[in-house]
Amino acid sequence: MSEMKEKYSRLGDEDLEEEMSYQPAESSRVSRVGMLYLGSAIIFLILLGTSALTLLPKWRPMRNGRWDPQSMLPTIPTVSLAFHMTKKYGTYDEEGNRAWDELVPVKHGLFALADPYRYDLQPGHEDKNDENVAWFGVAVFHQLHCLRALRDTVRQLKTGQPARDWGGPDHLEHCLDYIRQGLMCSADTTIEWPVFVKNESGKDGPITGEGIEHQCRDWNAVRAFGMRSGELIDSLGKQ
Repeated sequence: MSEMKEKYSRLGDEDLEEEMSYQPAESSRVSRVGMLYLGSAIIFLILLGTSALTLLPKWRPMRNGRWDPQSMLPTIPTVSLAFHMTKKYGTYDEEGNRAWDELVPVKHGLFALADPYRYDLQPGHEDKNDENVAWFGVAVFHQLHCLRALRDTVRQLKTGQPARDWGGPDHLEHCLDYIRQGLMCSADTTIEWPVFVKNESGKDGPITGEGIEHQCRDWNAVRAFGMRSGELIDSLGKQ
């Protein structure tokens, strides 16, 4: 049986050009498909990220298997604030008394929390009307309460006006130390400079902090949260 030999013929130039021109077209089609998949993936990731940001405020961080207590608080923005001496807070007349009292909401800023043991908290003050509600405080209102007690004592020494009953000397000692700890905890490290340097006598002025800008938590937002307990105090008297 004779062998069948396959015959090969040389491709002509036209055939070769046709073969070569075919390959890039196929490659280009594959490339377009790949780009389509890549673009779809990018759009999907953008939509996924947007959805995550939308849901993020609803997420509550956990601590010891329960919600972190800070997650119940509203977001407090940061604002730039220059410090200036405010006359009404430096007087002992009725206007000054009202100004200091109005810093602290009624009930000293205590607020009622429904089903409080969802949060990683120690027991609060019991509510007389609802066993599923407890009362808690906010540190800044406690600090201002203590500062008012100290101011009231200074007012008595300066003017002879009777001071309110703040719980006796032990309470004032507690307040001094509590304010100390609060200041050291927040530890504002804003740089301050003298009110003037080298006056006509060649002396530098004191460092009072007057006019120096600080980065502060928005007090209006903090107070709005504290006012959930009720209206602000509008008269001088024992709470």
